[in-house]
Amino acid sequence: MPLLPAAIWFALGLVLLVIALLPNGIVRLRWPAALLVLAAFVASLALAWGASPQPFAHWQSALIFDDLAHLLLPPVWTGVTAALLVTLFLTGARYELAIGALSAAVATAGILSANPLLTVFLLQAGAVLVLAGLVVYSHRTEANPLLSVATALKFITLNVVGAACLVMALLLSTFYALNQDRLELPRIIAAVFVVGFGLAAGAMPFYFHYPDVFDAAPSLVTTSLIGPLQCLAFVYLVRTAGNGPWLLADNHVVGVLVFGALGGSVLAALLTFGQRTVNRVLAFNAIRETGWIVFGIASATVLGWTGALTFLAARTVSGPLLLAAVAFFQNHSVKLEGTARLLPIATFGWCVGVLATVGIPPAANFWGLRDLFRSSLVFGSSAPALLLLSALLALWRFGRLTATVFSGSPDAGTEREPAAPSWVLGSLGFGILFAGVVPRLFQVPVDHLLGAFAFLR
Repeated sequence: MPLLPAAIWFALGLVLLVIALLPNGIVRLRWPAALLVLAAFVASLALAWGASPQPFAHWQSALIFDDLAHLLLPPVWTGVTAALLVTLFLTGARYELAIGALSAAVATAGILSANPLLTVFLLQAGAVLVLAGLVVYSHRTEANPLLSVATALKFITLNVVGAACLVMALLLSTFYALNQDRLELPRIIAAVFVVGFGLAAGAMPFYFHYPDVFDAAPSLVTTSLIGPLQCLAFVYLVRTAGNGPWLLADNHVVGVLVFGALGGSVLAALLTFGQRTVNRVLAFNAIRETGWIVFGIASATVLGWTGALTFLAARTVSGPLLLAAVAFFQNHSVKLEGTARLLPIATFGWCVGVLATVGIPPAANFWGLRDLFRSSLVFGSSAPALLLLSALLALWRFGRLTATVFSGSPDAGTEREPAAPSWVLGSLGFGILFAGVVPRLFQVPVDHLLGAFAFLR
């Protein structure tokens, strides 16, 4: 089973690439392509739900469908599928469709991988796909070629540095396993790993390339970045911590990571207020969410890991929903003011995405934020205060954006709401609300997974 889902998404990516190469292929074969995307999604879900997950896999040299993959793969595929379907109906969409499907294939293989070097390699493969999206987009008339090229160089350089740090941390971990009398090594390994992971996931303060990617790349490419590829980075973090619990055994390291992550979330939320474009607001919002998840994992508590994994799973759906909704708005209106009047179903999807990213019920992300807040109480009054402050700042910023969508009058040339992409956004929003009303959808697989981590407090 492990190879089949990755192969399905890889084959879909190749088919979409062939369609994009045909003259006017995306427009002429839009509906057949949409059916292929749905078929790949349904086939992948059938394989995942029809298989029995194995216990959490320790590092080995194989692909394995374990409890971690069972938790994360279905929401990852859901978010990617929705983004692909919406993008198929946007004006000018072409090669980013193949990049999105191939990113899903890379992330699927990486989430199933129990080999650390293979996972790092797949993280780099995902970075190359994002780089391809930047290069392809730079040739469009509406793009800024210099910005795209500069962003591509910055992005690939920092990702290579991040991969080097991850490999160095892996080598040092192997050395420490054979020389556990070297008591200074765990902190050194933790520091090197934090730099590598921060660059791979775009966490504060290693976020330098993320906002520029949101500005310079197509929406589907940024969706691939914060959806499947960033999820893969977190999977590597979870597998590393699960295989080397001594990384989080030092209370000083835990304290630095916890307050660094929460402080970074507050800073990212503050930086959203200084951004001139919606895309950059979403970029810093993604960095804030990353800080929340890092905090939960760094806390080394059952509640923290429960909240982090629940929020991560829900975020792989809500993140693509926000990006797809913004791309849809921008494709059908010159400005956001009054868009809700002509695009009501898509606006519903946007509003659900806002509730989800801030962690407001009944969105599924609320259950993750609830457990993160409960785990923050272990670290005194400062930790919950920082967590709530970042959430309130995000709510304030997105409240202002949402008010813009509902206020004012739309442009005179704005088209009426197309049915297909609107209903995709609306259905995705309904799904997030349903998962919030029925929290067992995420809680049961999370509980099964956490049974393998005896070191959690």
